[in-house]
Amino acid sequence: MAPVLLASSALTVLAAAPLHAKTQAEVFQFDIPAGSLDQCLRRYIAQTGRQLLYPSALVSERQVRGIKGEMDADRALQLLLAGQPISYRKRGRNVIVLLAAKPPAPSTPSVRRPRETTRAKPAASLPQAPVQADELQELPIVVTGSNIRSSGAGVSPLIELSAEDIERTGSGTIAEALALLPQNFGGTGNEDTSLTGSDRTINNLGLGASVNLRGLGSDATLTLVNGRRVAGSGGRGDFTDLSTIPLGAVEKIEVLPDGASALYGSDAVGGVVNLLLRRDYDGAETRYRIGSVTRGASQDVQFGQLIGTRWDTGHVLAAYEFQRREALNAASRAYTRSADLRSLGGNDYRLFFASPGTIVSLDPVRRTFVPAFAIPAGQNGIGLSPASLTPGQNLSSPREQVDLLPQQTRHSVYITGEQKLTNGVTAYAEGRYTDRAFRHLAQPSLTVMSVTRANPFFVSPNGTSVTNIAYLFDKDLGPLETRGNVEAWSMTGGIRAELGGDWQLDGFVSLARQSDYRRNDNILNATALNEALGTTPDDPLTSFSTARDGFFNPFGQGRSNTAAVLDFIGSGFIEERFENGLLNGSITADGTLFDGPGGAIKIALGVQARREDFSRDTLSFISGRSPTPGTPVDADRWVASAFAEIAAPIVGPDNAAPGIERLNLSAAVRAEHYSDFGTTINPKLGLSWQPVAGLLLRASAGTSFRAPALLEVRDAFRISNTQLPAIGGGNRQVISLGGGNADLEPESARSLTISATVAPPRMPGLSLEASYFQTQFRDRIGQPANENILQALTNPIFAPFVTFIDPVANSEDRGRVIALIGNPNSTIQPTINPTVFSAIVDGRFVNSARVDIRGFDLAARYRVSIGEHRLAFSASAAILVDFKDQITPVSPLIERVGTLGNPVDFRLRATADWSWHELGVNLALNHVGPYTDNISLPSRPISAWTSIDLQLRLSSADKTGLARGLSAALTIQNVFDRDPPFVDRSLGFGYDPANADVLGRFIALQIKKQW
Repeated sequence: MAPVLLASSALTVLAAAPLHAKTQAEVFQFDIPAGSLDQCLRRYIAQTGRQLLYPSALVSERQVRGIKGEMDADRALQLLLAGQPISYRKRGRNVIVLLAAKPPAPSTPSVRRPRETTRAKPAASLPQAPVQADELQELPIVVTGSNIRSSGAGVSPLIELSAEDIERTGSGTIAEALALLPQNFGGTGNEDTSLTGSDRTINNLGLGASVNLRGLGSDATLTLVNGRRVAGSGGRGDFTDLSTIPLGAVEKIEVLPDGASALYGSDAVGGVVNLLLRRDYDGAETRYRIGSVTRGASQDVQFGQLIGTRWDTGHVLAAYEFQRREALNAASRAYTRSADLRSLGGNDYRLFFASPGTIVSLDPVRRTFVPAFAIPAGQNGIGLSPASLTPGQNLSSPREQVDLLPQQTRHSVYITGEQKLTNGVTAYAEGRYTDRAFRHLAQPSLTVMSVTRANPFFVSPNGTSVTNIAYLFDKDLGPLETRGNVEAWSMTGGIRAELGGDWQLDGFVSLARQSDYRRNDNILNATALNEALGTTPDDPLTSFSTARDGFFNPFGQGRSNTAAVLDFIGSGFIEERFENGLLNGSITADGTLFDGPGGAIKIALGVQARREDFSRDTLSFISGRSPTPGTPVDADRWVASAFAEIAAPIVGPDNAAPGIERLNLSAAVRAEHYSDFGTTINPKLGLSWQPVAGLLLRASAGTSFRAPALLEVRDAFRISNTQLPAIGGGNRQVISLGGGNADLEPESARSLTISATVAPPRMPGLSLEASYFQTQFRDRIGQPANENILQALTNPIFAPFVTFIDPVANSEDRGRVIALIGNPNSTIQPTINPTVFSAIVDGRFVNSARVDIRGFDLAARYRVSIGEHRLAFSASAAILVDFKDQITPVSPLIERVGTLGNPVDFRLRATADWSWHELGVNLALNHVGPYTDNISLPSRPISAWTSIDLQLRLSSADKTGLARGLSAALTIQNVFDRDPPFVDRSLGFGYDPANADVLGRFIALQIKKQW
């Protein structure tokens, strides 16, 4: 069922405010263009501040001519509903109920539309009559930012994206639409940040997509579906995967960029995104979309089908969506096809791991391998002599074959319905299911192998008995192949009951689960390699025999080995499966306590309980003769909460005074008790004040929190090894520690938002909004050294997480390294020499110190009609003044705004839309301001990036034939195919996925038919 309309804070900025107040009837300047009755009623609410209650089925698919001129609210409503089979009644102060009207008597006069240049006379008051429960099938859902229905203008700015708004962006998914918001930072929980290795804060196992308001983290933005929580996703279960929600089922997206734990509990630190799905539809709608990049082979095909029906006491709707998108390979972009970035103005980041390989030696000072000799190219590795070897190194770009975006295939189903049981009691239910498969190519295996004289191809440059070769298996085994599957479903059932007056009770139970599975194949098995090299004797328990199948030849240029050898050494794999579950129950009641001097004092009360569970199972075959299961994780917890909210209009139309036309106060508080760490209480206060017509001032302040994810608390201790850049240049071998922390405390935050909205009465259709926000984030949970891994050894602020060791000179250090290598949770090869390690980096979860942000949001909108032409202009900008981060209580507070991998200080999206009859054109500008690569030494500037989007729309004017309800839209994103600004990244990808889009020009055609 589609949501029933109510006044919301976002609607107050869409149109002009009242001109002035009168004792008998307040007169407004209306300019509501023709369109759907639903949209016109929304604009009517925004201008008058009235609350309208009506079944969405009553206004669905109805079109009206609109109104323009000066008149009172009653007259305007009469004119909007002229000719429609709809009647209206008052229900308490300033609340209007719309009902299906009885057929008018033949003598009923028609209502005449006023001329635009004349002032309409006030109409008689609307008739007042009691409303029976069976006359109102639905009541409005809660607008994001309040648990009270019809609470009027909210105290926090609200961003709304209707289905029409999203279509005009040309977006094919929810994630694409939200990525256009200047308030959303794309640096975490997305496909390209995961595949390029730039996001180390989220374990995005299933390559999902998330939203990250203000850059505070995907796990600090609460994403709801129809106002309810869903199961988590990824390797920690700490964010919502937007790809599991079909875009075709979305009616509206509401974004609250303000702390809201007092309303919704955990995770609402950066804000709330509420995905409101369609609930009521009579008929069918078919949608087909095909698109492609103009460079590369990433095509995108989508198909959607919606069907619904309604009857006197209920309705049902079902939607299906299919999407298939091909992968985008790094070779298709000049700034990603090679790690040698010198031609673009950067450095050469190629590795000496290559094929043919590089013979390396151990540097006794840095205790890391350094290149010594290059194995010659153009030969098969047979009959080499020391004289054949060339001093120096071979170089390679291991990421040449990787995919920047994965192949995705998705099926999604959504079903919802409701049925009136008795007068005032309605049952509702909904269910969703998504199955998404993905595939991508990743960096080939590489290693430093020790070759002895047991290998028949052995050659030593200096007569030693062991030759160490840095080798890349790109030509032997090819890139790693990753395949996976995400399965997500949810079910909800509930009862909504009228309790008398405008009180309503809503109770529901929901069950949701998401399973993320990934398998990496074509991985080198170290034990098998040593056997194939002859470094270790033939193992009779394996199916391989060097006597029968031959030895691995590491001295060729790749492709110098038999299929039997390659199948054996490339038999490694890693399997991972993560399960996230949620059982949620809620009972909420809201209604009017009493009528105050400024209007109805409303309150909402509720209790909720939920069970969260998380499990992880892994299986790896990167060494040993059989796969090894990882330490499993199976954790759950219970959360109980109680909340209350009050909305009190202190000054309203009946007691307005000069300088105070309206004054509303709101307050909310929520207490949550967690079974694993205790109780937290979070309040929020808000105030909205309209001093004069056309000016609305709002402020809110409150606290928020994020509870530790189950994995962050319960994850098992893990040990691995890697190479990191060191002071003085080069890389050093280090031991990396990972795992959970049972002593974690919840993150906490204090938020303040102040906003002003100007809608000049003499300029109907114009609105300007400015908001100031600040958030002080404390005890933030993270892995500081791991999240900044390339700076772990070189930046002194990470010193608390790094222990430098000397296993050569210090026997205690040597013993510690040997113990870590031998630990059952270690993935370090047991054959590795313990003396090569020079540091231990602790990447386990901790409560770091603080993050402070502050900035401004700016928005402007203007709608105007010139004859039959409709013009709409809008612009939205986010200005981030501070994004300060403190790693530990004793480390300095570092400004990170406008630096690589962090939010920039300025983002803008501006649009211009023209429509005339069945034609429409939309032009959009996207701008990301300049920022700095502070990781490079010295720092380097990163240029601003601007792209243009264009959409052409055409709809059929046929009202009866086959073309009825047919429309088409051609969208060109990034019309001029602008590349992202160059970034000299040591990972070898020459762009910043957090602040730029790798697709380039993308052209899509969408055809939609309503039946």
